[in-house]
Amino acid sequence: MDRTARRILACGTFILFLSLPSPAALASKKDFPNVLLITIDTLRPDRLSCYGSSRLQTPNIDGVVRRGALFSRAFSHNPITLAAHVNILLGLTPPAHGVHDNSNFIVRDEFTTLAEWLRKAGYETAAIIGAFPLDSRFGLAQGFDLYDDNYGAQDPEAMSFVERRAEEVVDKAIGWLDGRTGPWFLWIHLFDPHQRYSPPEPFLSRFKDDPYSGEVAYVDQALGKLFSRIEAKGLGPKTLTIITGDHGESLGEHGETTHGYFAYNATLWVPLIIAVPGAKPLTVSSNVGHVDIFPTVCDLLGLEKPSPLHGRSLVPLLEGKKLPERDIYFEALTAYCNRGWAPLRGFISGSSKFMESPLPELYDLEKDFEETRNLAESQNVKPQRDRFNKLFAGLAIAGAEKARQKMDAETREKLRSLGYLASPQTKVKTEFTAADDLKTLLPYHTKWMQATVAQQSGRLEEAMTLLREIIAERKDFDLAYTYLANYLKEAGRRAAAVEVLKEALEANP
Repeated sequence: MDRTARRILACGTFILFLSLPSPAALASKKDFPNVLLITIDTLRPDRLSCYGSSRLQTPNIDGVVRRGALFSRAFSHNPITLAAHVNILLGLTPPAHGVHDNSNFIVRDEFTTLAEWLRKAGYETAAIIGAFPLDSRFGLAQGFDLYDDNYGAQDPEAMSFVERRAEEVVDKAIGWLDGRTGPWFLWIHLFDPHQRYSPPEPFLSRFKDDPYSGEVAYVDQALGKLFSRIEAKGLGPKTLTIITGDHGESLGEHGETTHGYFAYNATLWVPLIIAVPGAKPLTVSSNVGHVDIFPTVCDLLGLEKPSPLHGRSLVPLLEGKKLPERDIYFEALTAYCNRGWAPLRGFISGSSKFMESPLPELYDLEKDFEETRNLAESQNVKPQRDRFNKLFAGLAIAGAEKARQKMDAETREKLRSLGYLASPQTKVKTEFTAADDLKTLLPYHTKWMQATVAQQSGRLEEAMTLLREIIAERKDFDLAYTYLANYLKEAGRRAAAVEVLKEALEANP
């Protein structure tokens, strides 16, 4: 994390009063403000200059901060795309809605999305999606008049999946906005910072040693076109703008190269910016979560809130007031759902962060936001475990397991091409030991990631060697077999690929 970004985290005393129209005042108006929700995939706050980044400048996002509130401690509840967006659009956490990963889950019809709620209030609604993890087949299209997930065609023989760049998403969004006459809710999803990091020129050359930052800089430029169009149409003073990331990116921190495996702040800490028409700039240091967005929008628009919601309205914080601390739930269950490895869940409360796993972790985020000193190694964590169990029981809703779905082969291959651990549904254990802990199993996950990078770089033999090494040590790592079979097929060795799959079935019946 940049040193300047650390100062942002510590600047809780810097709070300017926000001249915010009250919900009652908004409710009395015939023309409700428009709502623009921007989610940027895989976005670390310390890559935004408004969060103190020294690596790059993001002037267009910074411009939104100058007329709104920057939340310096906002957290995702899942370090994975689909589940994080479900949290945002339902205002519920996974123990209630049951979506824990990108694969094998779907949003059930009985839940009310933010789009459904706003359409009921008279809003036109649209979503422009950047890539497959948010495809309409996963259930988030509920309530949208337009759910544009036409991100491109897939070559069935390709091991990489097409996405559309931010510029195309923005152009589609502008095209939809130009046809609106009444209040609207527009959600745009920008996938670019997700691996593989390959920004267009001139960002590829400018950030040749840090292409991830190049992707963020490119996204900021693309958003400038959208913001300019909104201002040109005279909609700026009539539009509530929310910008957040679905999750972060580890970039090697704690041994994780991307996201979805662990639940450290590198992937849970996200930017959150809320710009209200007529507001003055504000920095808020209170802990907040993605589930707070839904009730906050309702309050700002003077709408009743559906029930149940796990989040709470942030309007008091926007008005410069305080809210009592509460526990923020999080989880990282990709390896649990797909590999049968130990689940990772926890909560953040004040400056404390607890991770429940066979090898538990406890951190003081005020002193150690990068989570380098595990206090659970020297402290009794039974109070934290008891508190977590109570929190988890209070969030759960009967029927959450119904979100689990059987994934078809096409969906599985598309997710796999994006680098996700998407394997057939795995029968998981109910009891786990230190041998099942994600920290113990990290070397195998890391080697699998190295194999995918090698294949993407054209080093196919190296990739296959790495996968064979995994299989030799962990015959239960079925993803190594499927990737090896795919790579053998890519090399034209179909008979060998079949033999690998037979071996996989024998080892994992």
